[in-house]
Amino acid sequence: MSAAVHRLERHAFSVSRLLEFCSQRELTAQTGHDPDDWPAVIVKESADNGLDACEEANIAPAIAVSVSTATGEISIVDNGPGIPADTVAGILNYSSRTSSREAYCSPSRGAQGNALKTLIAMGFALSGERGETVIEARGAAHRILFTVDSLRQEPRISHEIGTSSVKIGTALRLKWPDSAFAQSSRRRRSGFYKSSATTAGSTRI
Repeated sequence: MSAAVHRLERHAFSVSRLLEFCSQRELTAQTGHDPDDWPAVIVKESADNGLDACEEANIAPAIAVSVSTATGEISIVDNGPGIPADTVAGILNYSSRTSSREAYCSPSRGAQGNALKTLIAMGFALSGERGETVIEARGAAHRILFTVDSLRQEPRISHEIGTSSVKIGTALRLKWPDSAFAQSSRRRRSGFYKSSATTAGSTRI
């Protein structure tokens, strides 16, 4: 009597690319920096976007950076033409890459191509529960929430649009988890971070 032969059958599974932006390991791979350095990554990438926008519009750049432990926010404001609403919507489509530099061969400050996608996901990746970002430009305030669908155990993004007093430039505000702020404060007291210059002055991350 011959033994039964069992054949392994493989099935294809589809996984949302959104998951690539929801863990510290994946974001570290995409940005090339550990979570301890993410505040500096946020400032650098946002400042680069502001400089590029001002350069293309032939505007002398002015970029302000502020960090508030009281409100738990990292804020970067520039004086460029302002990010369009359809570009913000494209950034939140995590199945594709949205970049004004993806199809052009030219010198540029950043080569990541999906920087804003990674920045928006950082708060969620650190807390595992919630990430909040507000982008204000051209009179519109885009409130973006990264949360978890508790039933499906999947990340979810909501995008609410309201009015804003920001008519010139782009204001980006990211809520930073309290635990991450506390760790940054300990490192700052130990001298881990050095002061970093910005166009509008200097700040210490």
